[in-house]
Amino acid sequence: MRNLKFTDPITGRPSLLLWILLSALAVALCAVSVPVHTVLYGIPLAIAFGVGIVQMGSIPLAIIRPRLAIVLTLVSTLVLPELSRSSVDAPWPWSVSSMLSTIAVISVLAFTSRWTYPLLTWLLSVAVSIVAIATSPTRYDSLDPSVTNSIVYIAISGGALAVALLLAQRRGIRAQLVQERQITATEQAKRELVEERSRIARELHDVVAHGMSVIQVQATSAKYRLPDMSDEVAAEFDDIGATARGALTEMRQLLGVLRGAATSDSAEAAELGPQPTLFEIPALVETSRRAGVPVSLVWQVAGDAAPPASVALTAYRIVQESLSNVVRHAPGADTTVTVEQGKVAVMVTVENRASQSGPVTDDRGGHGLMGMRERVQLVGGRLEHGVTSEGGYRVAASLPITS
Repeated sequence: MRNLKFTDPITGRPSLLLWILLSALAVALCAVSVPVHTVLYGIPLAIAFGVGIVQMGSIPLAIIRPRLAIVLTLVSTLVLPELSRSSVDAPWPWSVSSMLSTIAVISVLAFTSRWTYPLLTWLLSVAVSIVAIATSPTRYDSLDPSVTNSIVYIAISGGALAVALLLAQRRGIRAQLVQERQITATEQAKRELVEERSRIARELHDVVAHGMSVIQVQATSAKYRLPDMSDEVAAEFDDIGATARGALTEMRQLLGVLRGAATSDSAEAAELGPQPTLFEIPALVETSRRAGVPVSLVWQVAGDAAPPASVALTAYRIVQESLSNVVRHAPGADTTVTVEQGKVAVMVTVENRASQSGPVTDDRGGHGLMGMRERVQLVGGRLEHGVTSEGGYRVAASLPITS
């Protein structure tokens, strides 16, 4: 039964199976009602046949024309008691086939229309039954059977109405849950796509942009650094610089698409700008010091041997983000930046004391700390951060130089 689909999963309209079942039910009830109304209730065959078609045809008609189905059902149930003869042996004013057809119409309306339609149909059918009993010329002779028959109809049809409405509501809730799950899955897929784009953009920026910028700058300045260069070689370097410059422009446009926040102006402004290196950290610290941050630098880098571009950029960004966090979360706190380059790794530590506003919590930095962690993972390093015992904050990263 779970595999039976009474509605189309795409359009939500009634399926062919539902049409077949309701049409078969209408034909079966019509085949029963015509002889029953003719033999037991004394209705002429032609009239019984016409009323049967109208009454039973209302069942499948309720799917596409609910208002018309309600009118036809109520008219047929009102006409039949007036045409029939009250008999002790036959239920009156409702025949069994009339009860079943009206209950079927009410059930179909509950599943395919607003809840007011089946409720209104049920109330009007009950009213028709009461009016038929009250206006029957033989009501005093057959009052008890008529009332009993009406009570049976009211009980059965009322129960069917309640069950149909509950099932229809359950189906609506399930459909809403399925829709919400689809929306959630779509949003999750979009979020994963955005995260993947951000990761790719960050990786491209860190790994490729610096190298391409260095190539462009070196190729452009080669003829000034090497005055004895021939014109052919100088032209070759100019071509290399132009190619690198074009590649940088296209790559930054791609990064703008991946991040969804780049503009043509920012791409043009950053076209010739090389990425920060490890040896620009002292200038960054000096800039923060001039901005009012009491920061000191412990520089333990021997010589001028530069680490890989991705490692140097990661170290610079860690110091930059950490100092920004100090300004936001611990203004005025004494801060120490330590940079140490060994044979196998670059160690970067940024530690600040507690500010005058009180100790910081372990959730400071937010997306900045997440970005640090992702950058460190890309170069295969390790990042540690947290609140110190004195109420300050410490960020320490170990960035391997060699894999």
